Amino acid sequence: MLHAALHALRYTETRLLAQLPTQMRAGARYAGRLILALGLSVLIGSCLVLLTGENPVEVYTYLLRAPFTNTFGLMVAIQRATPLIFTALAAALAFQGGAINMGLAGQFAAGASIAGFAATALPPLPKALHLTVILFLCMLGGAAAAFIPAFFKRVSGVHEVITGMIANLLIPHLLSLLRGVLGALGLLHRMAGGQNLPASARLLQFQELTGGGVGTGTRANTGIFLALALMAALTFWIKRSRLGYEIRITRANAPFAEFGGIRAGRMFFFSMMLSGAIAAAGGAVEALGVWRSGSTGGLAVNDRGLVLALIGGQTFWGATLAALFYGGLEAGAMQASWFTPILRPLLDILVELMVLLAALPGMRAFFSGGADLEIERLGGRFVGRGT
Repeated sequence: MLHAALHALRYTETRLLAQLPTQMRAGARYAGRLILALGLSVLIGSCLVLLTGENPVEVYTYLLRAPFTNTFGLMVAIQRATPLIFTALAAALAFQGGAINMGLAGQFAAGASIAGFAATALPPLPKALHLTVILFLCMLGGAAAAFIPAFFKRVSGVHEVITGMIANLLIPHLLSLLRGVLGALGLLHRMAGGQNLPASARLLQFQELTGGGVGTGTRANTGIFLALALMAALTFWIKRSRLGYEIRITRANAPFAEFGGIRAGRMFFFSMMLSGAIAAAGGAVEALGVWRSGSTGGLAVNDRGLVLALIGGQTFWGATLAALFYGGLEAGAMQASWFTPILRPLLDILVELMVLLAALPGMRAFFSGGADLEIERLGGRFVGRGT
């Protein structure tokens, strides 16, 4: 019976896809698999909730509706999603260049630390200029952090996944050493304590913008607008600029790119370092907008940016939507822990289960080499392999 149901589902999918233009079929197929994966995660999660004797409908209602039914949930979702948008964009850019940036966590931490130091070390400046200089310095630091795995791959041939993981272990110790040296020199005395950055170096929080009307009780801030603007800029740049074309064609067919005069190794370095710069910008936004110090409050982005970029089909807008979705799930889990008897660890399992299964179609496409065929079309424009 199950076999017959699966056969009927595949037949229906084939008939529906046949009615779509060729350009849209791969994207529709990927979207269908994504919806199926999410449905499967809800089914498995419901079984886990039933084992506790609770109502899965009530639990998933809080998980999926909370960010859209009250302002507090929406603000929490924005706060949680903002740093993840940056890391997801960074991962998507590396994917566009055919690389896997496993060093996102280290680059994110580097951006936060540099932001805290630069905010207090720079002389008094107008707010817009102060923030611009800080973000620029943080992005330079993130690019330098991404240079580590890229360089070691270049000279030793070790895959950037391995060197990126090593860099994640190395960078926190380097930052700790740097803070110790600067502290001994008396340059970090102004950073002791909590929210101590000068006002010109702080990103405004929504509760400050609205006088407490919106965002009260959260630290959602205007960094979300920077993240969305960056997404739009990257989408335009990767599709319309010459350099963006060279990055994409290097990923699609490196020998063909080399034959056409494009330096594939240079494109790899560039995409990795720009990816690191974007991840560091996310750390800076978290430090300046949420914690107002050279810290991210213990926020661990880990490899979520990579997973969210895969869920989003390795496209910038898709990665952004995936990060917003994850932020919404986090907000829903918070409220579900308040209003249902379900323990928070189980809610975290339900959230991560949805993320894991949602990433499977993207991982399958990426590692099977079918990403260009199935995922790139989600962006509306397709450059296939060997074209």
